[in-house]
Amino acid sequence: MIVGVVLLVVIGCVAAMVWDRDDGSATLELSDEWRSVSGVRDVVAVEESRRIPGEDFGEEDRWEHSVRVEVTLEDDLSGPEAAAAGTEVLRWLGPELARLAPDAAADRTSTSLAMGSTAIQVYVAGLDPVDGVGDALTDAVALRDAGATSVSSSVSEPQTGSPAKADVQAPKDALVAIATVARDQQRPVDLHGGEAWYRSNELPDPAAVRLVADASERPSVTSAQLSAPFEPLTVLVEAAEGDREIADVGRWLTAYDGYPGRSGQPMAYVVQGTRGGEVEGWIGGTTPPQTTMPPFGDAAPWPADPGAPSCRLADLEATFGGHDAAAGSRQAWIRARNAGGRACAIEGVPAVEFLNAAGTAQTGVTAEPYEPSMVPERVVVPAGESVMAAIDWQAMSTANDPDVTTDLRVTVLPGSKPVTLRVSAPGAPGDLDILDGAEVRISPWAQGSPG
Repeated sequence: MIVGVVLLVVIGCVAAMVWDRDDGSATLELSDEWRSVSGVRDVVAVEESRRIPGEDFGEEDRWEHSVRVEVTLEDDLSGPEAAAAGTEVLRWLGPELARLAPDAAADRTSTSLAMGSTAIQVYVAGLDPVDGVGDALTDAVALRDAGATSVSSSVSEPQTGSPAKADVQAPKDALVAIATVARDQQRPVDLHGGEAWYRSNELPDPAAVRLVADASERPSVTSAQLSAPFEPLTVLVEAAEGDREIADVGRWLTAYDGYPGRSGQPMAYVVQGTRGGEVEGWIGGTTPPQTTMPPFGDAAPWPADPGAPSCRLADLEATFGGHDAAAGSRQAWIRARNAGGRACAIEGVPAVEFLNAAGTAQTGVTAEPYEPSMVPERVVVPAGESVMAAIDWQAMSTANDPDVTTDLRVTVLPGSKPVTLRVSAPGAPGDLDILDGAEVRISPWAQGSPG
């Protein structure tokens, strides 16, 4: 009878442990050493496990273990105090988690450090680099002291060499002060305050942030948004096409005298009505100087033979030049090789249609200038060399299996017969995520890279 009871207890314990694993998480019993770290209010560590089915017939399932750690710091810490507390508790966590969760690799540990009153959150993948954690906490407290009500950031990988961007929310009247502090701290930020939104992967320009905040205060404006440094300031107005409110905001932006700031670069704007209508222009009426597309690659410039005849379609052999992706941005290239026996000149921007696998053009695709101030340049193409044009766009979701672009219908020269190019490159996907409604930027022809 006693043996039966013991067996039932053992079986029950094993069943409970298995149930816990199937449930996917278990809170770890940390030692009390963290309580001696000044500035730390609480530490919670949860081991999360999931069963990975065997991929091949007969292969056993395996378990994958990770640890999620939540560190709560005291609310009233200064920047240096928060940095010291965060780095010390992370150094303690390393051996502690190795002891309690040996099956969880260090790179499967995620840590968040929070200071509650201002909703400061710093996220760490793994437990390194601790110096980066200290820098992120120091900057977050400085942003809080400048007026932020919420700061969320992560710690950049060591090889990036730059701090990770912080996502900041604040009252609108604090945005400029926060941008100034972020620039001084060398911390890129995304800012949101009321109807004003400022986003950038570079250090913020306080003058541009002030412009966004000022624009959001105009009558009938429902939002002012800037994704610096490449996008225009976009101002949304509660109005319909033809309403004077749209033109009024456009005139105000054209007369604005508080920009350019540190960047010194002119900025385009677009004012859109919520029910239609749009005007475009330049902040302060300052237009940029005209530019041309620089050569691809670093080869010496081709001779600018003024007597070279214009290229004919028969002279040019168009091919797809490949594509690349990075951080949500996409780029593809078209090449046109001078297959004639002598140099010829080309000037202009290729016209491109984007076709799906059925050969049907994607609908609603908007082709924009590569840069607002960029104009085509006459390029003399030596025999056997190629000009190139770039196509840029932002990544689009393919989650619902939409028709992607598999071919490009390219008009190399104005008025010429288009050619269809298959999207293919060695070792790369055979399609582009340019879907219905896409916005693309197409560059003028420029001297191509060799190959």
